[in-house]
Amino acid sequence: MSGSLSDSEKHMTGSPESEQILYRPYVVSWNLTYRCNLSCQHCYLDAGPRPAVSDAGFLDRSELSTEQCYQVVDQISQFAPGCLTILTGGEPLLRRDIVEIIRYGHRRGLWMVVGTNGVRITEKLVAILLEAGMRGLSLSLDSLDPEAHDRFRGVLGAWENTVRGARILAEQNLPFIVQTTVATHNRDELRALAQFACREMQARVWNLYFLVPSGRGGYVSELTQQEYDRVLEDLAKIQKEYASRMLVNAKCAPHYIRHLLERDPDSPFLKSYSQGAGGCPAGTHYLGIRPNGDVTPCPYLPLFGGNLKTASLRTIWEDSALFRQIRQRTSLGGKCGECELTDRCGGCRARAFGRHGDLMGEDPICSHQPGSLNDRLVQLEPPVTYGQQATAELEWDEDARERMNRIPAFVRGMVIRKVEDYCRARGMSRVTNDQLTEIRSRMPASRIFGRS
Repeated sequence: MSGSLSDSEKHMTGSPESEQILYRPYVVSWNLTYRCNLSCQHCYLDAGPRPAVSDAGFLDRSELSTEQCYQVVDQISQFAPGCLTILTGGEPLLRRDIVEIIRYGHRRGLWMVVGTNGVRITEKLVAILLEAGMRGLSLSLDSLDPEAHDRFRGVLGAWENTVRGARILAEQNLPFIVQTTVATHNRDELRALAQFACREMQARVWNLYFLVPSGRGGYVSELTQQEYDRVLEDLAKIQKEYASRMLVNAKCAPHYIRHLLERDPDSPFLKSYSQGAGGCPAGTHYLGIRPNGDVTPCPYLPLFGGNLKTASLRTIWEDSALFRQIRQRTSLGGKCGECELTDRCGGCRARAFGRHGDLMGEDPICSHQPGSLNDRLVQLEPPVTYGQQATAELEWDEDARERMNRIPAFVRGMVIRKVEDYCRARGMSRVTNDQLTEIRSRMPASRIFGRS
């Protein structure tokens, strides 16, 4: 809880001329395998037995061995201690060593979660994953119409199996997230999907993903800018409606902050990432690892800074031209470069590349006209800022300090700030475990983290 920085936090420059900027990976999305029991139309990895994408970034479909995965875990834990590590695919539960990888990561102090389609979830499997140290899962649901969901996912019966898996997780009181990708087939049922995720599936979080044209996702028809704007309006209403019951997030939609600033500048759902990264954490707080060990700033971005079989994670993060370039958030092109929201939004870098072939280009789904919000930005600071330095200013009891260290590093600094603000407002100069329990009961966000 001290204010000093670890070695892993003292690195990275924005450009040769700029001052040093503090960045570290707080979240790693690790695609463990190309194997999959579904064939989703929008799969950014082009996973499954019948590859459809022949671009250079998708040609090497080899996978790291178990021992190589252990070495990757070692590097993550050394370079980004306490990192939220998302094991995904393809379908990660198809790897026979998935339990061993989870167990090893847990022992190394990583926050291990699994991104699955939910088809293989059983009570026995849940018990095994929990024993290994898994912290939670995410499941995918794209429609309330089983036929539409199965068609989007490419396999008959996918909907039924995913919903059954969610109910098993709820019965076991295991935290899980429901993921939905908005597209033309489900645009008009988002409110109903949120209700189903909360009431029927008992999800703690519902993430609404905005399509990135990568992998097979490049062949999926996107919504228009105007349709996406209507989705943002729906999302804002859904967030408010479920604020005390289920967290609702926009994913791959950094321009959502523009929508909130226009309509509700005091919204508690305004959020951004620290050090001017804006709404896209790619390469500043977040990275992806492909099954073969290639490292990318974002899983949706088929560009790589190096491979972990030949270079260290730290070297790729600190020294690769790709990671250095994507951190130049003051050098964006098109509307994103002209926009007054660069340090709060910055657009989606993977979507810019997928649509224009330009990593630093403008985000094509944003309809904002640069300059129209200048008058509203004088005193605004997003109240939720991920990736803040975990600095404590008040005295903390040892058990309270230990409890805080059990939540993911990427939100720890933000939570510490909120806890200390709460205590100061009540004239308290010391943080105790009892106070954390009281604060936790008042914060819907704490439901994500189970018993922490």
